[in-house]
Amino acid sequence: MRPTHIMIEIRITVEAALALLLERMKFELKFRQKAGIIPTSYRLDDLSYNELMKICEAAIFDTIFLLPTDLVIQETNLTHIIAETVKALTRIYKKEEFLLFSSKKARQLIQPIVEYLSNIPEEKEFRNN
Repeated sequence: MRPTHIMIEIRITVEAALALLLERMKFELKFRQKAGIIPTSYRLDDLSYNELMKICEAAIFDTIFLLPTDLVIQETNLTHIIAETVKALTRIYKKEEFLLFSSKKARQLIQPIVEYLSNIPEEKEFRNN
């Protein structure tokens, strides 16, 4: 008998995920402005695609750490949600390059977090009880 794979479905609309991402991106912009990396007069709209993408990836990374561990390390539709949300940034910032963001890219982005959380001894013990 083969073990069954159960995928946890995260139920969130792209619009709700986009609102969360935009808030984290604004926070990340302020952080970079305080650090002197980006001029304080700049808004997200003023940034190039590459600068926006760096902020977007940092915002995704931060948001993933706020999620329950099980949603990050188990099989879910998280990478699909991330990819669709990043693609939706095209409507906001009028940069077509966001449409190229794929589930594979999302997986590459969160994989270090998955590996980190999967290897925390307390998490393993907690999950096994």
